[in-house]
Amino acid sequence: MIPFTYAFDGYCGWCYGFAPALHKFARDNADRITVRVLSAGMRVGDRVKPFNALRFTTTSNEKVTEALGAVFGPGYRALVEEGSFTMDSHGPAYGLIALSLQAPDRALEFAGAMQSAFFLDGYSLSDPDTYRALAEQFGLDPDQVVTAFDSPQVHERALREMREVRDLGVPGYPTLMIHLPGQAPQIFGAEEMSGDELTAELNKVLAENGLG
Repeated sequence: MIPFTYAFDGYCGWCYGFAPALHKFARDNADRITVRVLSAGMRVGDRVKPFNALRFTTTSNEKVTEALGAVFGPGYRALVEEGSFTMDSHGPAYGLIALSLQAPDRALEFAGAMQSAFFLDGYSLSDPDTYRALAEQFGLDPDQVVTAFDSPQVHERALREMREVRDLGVPGYPTLMIHLPGQAPQIFGAEEMSGDELTAELNKVLAENGLG
């Protein structure tokens, strides 16, 4: 199995737009790749700001729709218009870990569902109740998920993962990295690629490295 690392952020619109292609790529190649999901910490520290303090939010979303076909739902658009909602990336980092503790191999699926909850329906990814609802949707123990969301161990792990993303030298989000035997991790594909194009790129990379 060829390991991949996916550096994403729950509040990243481009990650939301890239999700369908990435998920198709992961499904189509489930017999030969694994995908580890790391939360990047896009909005932490002085980058934690309400929508009304962020420039170009609407323009950026339009670019994501134009480039990747992403649909931003009425719940999310209402948050942008009202303006006071603040995106803090710690919340989705905690939430993804809290969900994944019960089903580690479904982290990519959980990440996609989280982003749909926010970018379609406008549910906060910093609210434990959002993860209670997602846990029920996925047949997980919701009480365990909510307890994990607030636990120091999960918070510490989230910070470690954010540091790991920085140490990998990830230039932005979304970023998919491939870990080939005996080589440093390298950026794989691009966010504009379809699932089939990512698979074609994988075939090419593996053939070039004698792994096809």
